[in-house]
Amino acid sequence: MENAVLSATELIETLAPGRRPVPIRVPLDQDECVWFLRAVTDGIVSFGECPPTCFRLKKWGASGPDHFATPAGKPRHLFSKPVGDIAWLNREYIPHIAAYSLAVIRYGYDPNASSFSLYRTFSRDLIGKTHGQSYETDAEFYDDEGRIYLQIEAKASTIQTERLAAEIEKHGQLAQLPQSVAKEIEYVLDLKPAYLWVAGPGSVDPPRHVFAVAVNGKNATFSQASDLPKP
Repeated sequence: MENAVLSATELIETLAPGRRPVPIRVPLDQDECVWFLRAVTDGIVSFGECPPTCFRLKKWGASGPDHFATPAGKPRHLFSKPVGDIAWLNREYIPHIAAYSLAVIRYGYDPNASSFSLYRTFSRDLIGKTHGQSYETDAEFYDDEGRIYLQIEAKASTIQTERLAAEIEKHGQLAQLPQSVAKEIEYVLDLKPAYLWVAGPGSVDPPRHVFAVAVNGKNATFSQASDLPKP
């Protein structure tokens, strides 16, 4: 799709509440745009106006065409608020949606055995996190027994993505990561996914930063994989 960046930009602008200007401070990348557009055209994600029950509509008293639902039916929005002089794009959602759709469309992962933007609480004290503390995971795909098989950690920029992936590759263990980096993926100790995919602009297709995960107590070992595993 030669004009994927242009097409994605135009789509994003049409979804802006009130058709306000959209400053895209982190430039869009070709691969994330291709799979963001596929998510829309294939019905993986469906955007529409906020329904009367939408929390954002109730908070701001204004709707927007950027409302979509997670597989669990929870409301989410491409933009952070529907009012103001400009529309504030939740930039991370572009590679987030793109990575999710690539896993479903190309690799055959089942959206009915998945979650997207799921809120959780930690079930135990970890390194820096405490029992009951809330957090959000980007996307999860489950095996036949309901365990997390593939976890997607989406980043809003290439810099963030490459930094996290490079640290994981360099150290190979959660306990050896710098604290500022370890806190971004400390949840693997609680969730114990079989695989972790760090995805961002420029690393959605191909999925370059995929790691097999082995958890042992309060440490996890990461082994780089060459591709996404088969579902």
